[in-house]
Amino acid sequence: MKEYVTSSLETHLFFGRIMKEHALFLQAGVPAGETAYRSRADRYREEFEKTLWQTVRLADGMVGEDVLCSGELLTEFTVMAEQQTAGLTKIPIDFRITQAVDPRTRTVI
Repeated sequence: MKEYVTSSLETHLFFGRIMKEHALFLQAGVPAGETAYRSRADRYREEFEKTLWQTVRLADGMVGEDVLCSGELLTEFTVMAEQQTAGLTKIPIDFRITQAVDPRTRTVI
């Protein structure tokens, strides 16, 4: 059972990040004048961030070192890219989620 939970959390970390990023791309791609669509895209991004946060918290001490250090969840450039994207687009990206998964210390929050 532990293997299943660990595998599931590792998978959710990977796909959660992808969904968070795709929601950001969706929001950034909607023209500024389309306020209803921008608002909807913002809600998607917020919900995916919440889900990813929950997964990160549940994964604390459960995910394998190999996954954290694989470069599949994030790279050394991910936080910087998120910060710069937030600054340029004014979309509030919660880059603390990325900081919580630290491959250098091999820990999750």
